[in-house]
Amino acid sequence: MKNIAIPPLVTSFAAFVVGVAMLQISARLPPLPSLISFIAIAAWSICLVILKKKQDSPRWMWCWFTLMLFSAALTGYAYAGWRAASRMADELPSSWEGKDIKIVGVIDDLPATSERSVRFSFTVEEILTPDAIVPSRLALTWYRYGFNDTTSAQPLPALRAGARWQLTVHLKRPHGNANPGVFDTEAWLLQHRWRATGYVRNTLDNIESGAPSTSPMNYIQRMRENIRTRIETVLLDKPYAGVIVALAVGEQRAVPNEQWQIFNRSGITHLISISGLHVTIFSTLIGGLLFFIFRRFPRLTTRCPAIKLAIIAGFCASAFYVALAGAGIPAQRTLIMLAIAACGLWTQRLNQPFRIWLWALLIVVLWDPWAILAPGFWLSFGAVGWLLYAAQGRYLAIAPKQTLLKQARHSMLLGVHTQWVVTLGLIPLLLAIFQQFSLISLPANLWAIPWITLLVIPLTLIGMLPGLSALWIPAHFLIEFLMNVLAFATQLPIAVWQQHGAPLWTIFTAIIGVLWMLAPRGVPGRALGVFWCLPALLIVPVKPPLENGFEATILDVGQGLSVLVRTANHTLLYDTGPAYNETSDAGSRIVVPFLRYHAIYKLDAVIVSHADNDHAGGTRSIVAALPITDFYVPTSDTVPELPTQMFCRNEYVWRWDGVDFRFLSPDDELIEKSSSTNDRSCVLKIESPYGSLLLTGDIGTRIEKHLIKQNMDALKSNIMIAPHHGSKNSSSRQFIEAVAPEYAVFSVGYRNRYQFPRAEIVARYENRGADTLRTDQLGAVRFTVGEKGIQGEGFRVIEPRYWR
Repeated sequence: MKNIAIPPLVTSFAAFVVGVAMLQISARLPPLPSLISFIAIAAWSICLVILKKKQDSPRWMWCWFTLMLFSAALTGYAYAGWRAASRMADELPSSWEGKDIKIVGVIDDLPATSERSVRFSFTVEEILTPDAIVPSRLALTWYRYGFNDTTSAQPLPALRAGARWQLTVHLKRPHGNANPGVFDTEAWLLQHRWRATGYVRNTLDNIESGAPSTSPMNYIQRMRENIRTRIETVLLDKPYAGVIVALAVGEQRAVPNEQWQIFNRSGITHLISISGLHVTIFSTLIGGLLFFIFRRFPRLTTRCPAIKLAIIAGFCASAFYVALAGAGIPAQRTLIMLAIAACGLWTQRLNQPFRIWLWALLIVVLWDPWAILAPGFWLSFGAVGWLLYAAQGRYLAIAPKQTLLKQARHSMLLGVHTQWVVTLGLIPLLLAIFQQFSLISLPANLWAIPWITLLVIPLTLIGMLPGLSALWIPAHFLIEFLMNVLAFATQLPIAVWQQHGAPLWTIFTAIIGVLWMLAPRGVPGRALGVFWCLPALLIVPVKPPLENGFEATILDVGQGLSVLVRTANHTLLYDTGPAYNETSDAGSRIVVPFLRYHAIYKLDAVIVSHADNDHAGGTRSIVAALPITDFYVPTSDTVPELPTQMFCRNEYVWRWDGVDFRFLSPDDELIEKSSSTNDRSCVLKIESPYGSLLLTGDIGTRIEKHLIKQNMDALKSNIMIAPHHGSKNSSSRQFIEAVAPEYAVFSVGYRNRYQFPRAEIVARYENRGADTLRTDQLGAVRFTVGEKGIQGEGFRVIEPRYWR
């Protein structure tokens, strides 16, 4: 087609992927996706035939071309909808949540063991409980002490990949915390086909049942586990043993969080997973070795050239390596591109690299439509896409008669240019996904890529062979040396650019700017592309007008509490949420990402209502991440990390931007007489001319009665965070009458073991005329109190997705 430069089939692939992406941000699934897909495919086929037959007739060609793209996008949208409907149908009915269910199945991935539990993926083969309905794949946790009993220190079972077990489990539907700018756990669960989560009941019925699974994938999982065990044995107590495990078998959970922070801040995270670079080098080395061997057998090569045999063998070896490494998206992309390139070499019909890239993109999305939800998808395909774009007309060829020094110089320039293209090209994506990028990524990668790829990876892979495990010791030494240097570099103030969540339109302008900067030589004004990138860096989210008003966001932290209050120029955090386990808490996982996404880089005040984990568990992470001006605690509690702390004493008052803050905490004498930490909770009243908010911590009826007696008039508030998450020992009728809230918010975890909020407590508020809102149902709840009155909204409502 003369008037359309881009081939229709290639552009159809891109449109199909766009359609799949549109489905993944949809609020609901399309009706009759199979019918829509059939109609769309038919329309696309007709358009394609017309475009091919009438290439010399420009009339209406652009109309047909546009219709073809729309049909391809609609096909992708309907295809993803059909796949999503099929996966969503494999669900746990609500009626079977929280009940004992006996099942038989296979552990289909590497178990992850911690001090108190072991987490594993479980494929269900048989349901022994009559009439029970269970999804085909589960994410389970087996606790060392059972779930409620923390006194009998029973050892964790020796769970192995591929083993078949009979288990009694407690399940619930997939659910995660829902907050703006924070990792979407429910999307991650859907992508991994975990349609229910739960824990193993502590019963004698849990037994290993029958022979291990003999499926090829489970056999590979057992191989991965054996290699991991060997590495952990050889590198016992070594600090970076988890990195060697990740490089060998792709098990990234073995790497501690503090080491991931170094990788993220230095911009070399891609090297610690089984990246496309690793797969490509492995394929090249194996192919080259086999080519050298095959050439020594003339009888074999007379029937089939040695180069073709080496291509097949090299690809098969790469496929096995990708499977052994867990088949992450970057490895999948590389394997598909290698397969297409191998076919081209075999048939001597080499395709253009951009077409190979698009074919790989299409195949990955066809295989897994939810790959689009993973950051690795965008970063992996984005990096290769930028390299292909920048390579147009820019190949740095090495003349055959150049000296060795000049050849080395050309190779170095090519490496620097390649890394510059990837670093610059990925900045818009990194800002969109992580709100940060590494400023030392270029020099760090220029050193780390050859260091890891040419030294560490070969030692790691050869060490997997029988009898060569000792090679993991020098591999660990090399990693340790690299990490020591990177740890120093990442502590520099200029190591990382961190910022707010950039508006979507600024990400697109930044991509246009990078396209301009990386355009071929001869394109005028390439340096002007920098100005197109500036909006993504400088334009902060629009803050609602809060003159004499405030905005309060009750974050969805699970079973706990964390409330962010903003006035026109000040920010206060009330409670920091729970610590989930030894390495993770709400501070690092939810509060800090939320603050960064909203361009909040300091806190004027933090109040930890009391010392219980569900209210104070995230404190250390927040203290480490942000500067804090004032820090308030109950009179009996202190936080060792902070030298300056103030007590939330009764009647202490201050004003920010026309908004009054006042502690209504119980008297010190009453607190000292109580043995309950809940009774020590800091109670805070926030009042503006347009409305008020009462934060109550975990106070019980005893303290409620005292507050009514102490200052009943001060309690009246438009919005109240229900005391103690709606437990039966709080929210007395007298207290609710005294506060008279229009809105009552329950910050609770989904199907929490305490059964908060209690139904009778919710009814008590509703009978008083209050609207009740729950974070487990609405996600983060935001109230804006200003000239327009009180406006409340839940994150799951304002940003719905079909899986929520």
